[in-house]
Amino acid sequence: YSEAAGAYLNAIKKSPENPTAYFNLGNAMYKTNKLDEALKSYDNTVQTSKTNPLKQNAFYNGGVVLQKQKKLPECIKAYKNALKLDPNDEDARQNLERALQQQQQQDQKNNKQDKKDQQKNKDKKQEPKPQPSKISKQDAEEKLKSLLEHEKDLQDKMHKVKANSIDKPAKDW
Repeated sequence: YSEAAGAYLNAIKKSPENPTAYFNLGNAMYKTNKLDEALKSYDNTVQTSKTNPLKQNAFYNGGVVLQKQKKLPECIKAYKNALKLDPNDEDARQNLERALQQQQQQDQKNNKQDKKDQQKNKDKKQEPKPQPSKISKQDAEEKLKSLLEHEKDLQDKMHKVKANSIDKPAKDW
């Protein structure tokens, strides 16, 4: 792949507006684990390409690189751009769903950490004062039961999504 990357760089020097050379250079850089260079090549492909299929593949491969780098917001944007150009690309759709789930999990983790930090700060400032309950015990039990059922439904949906998805964020080069 290193030799191929050199050949693609020579081709780009001779023809700087060659989107196929940029795309193939990106693939070679990805295979040699030079992810930032691969991403730049895919961006150059998008900038120079006049055909949607090549742009779509560059967005998709860029999304794969960004997902590998754990840059989820940018990754999600890349997959969405790929799907705008080819709405029937199932690989892009599955990878987008996976990236959105990872983003959601990361947000939940960050929110939990923020709540813990807030609680620590609150505990340092003052002792909590008990407040009288504003709802009856029966209402509280009904709300708790409703929340538990809602959580069970969400868990069932998450299990179905995980069961249906195939764990393959990378495209078969």
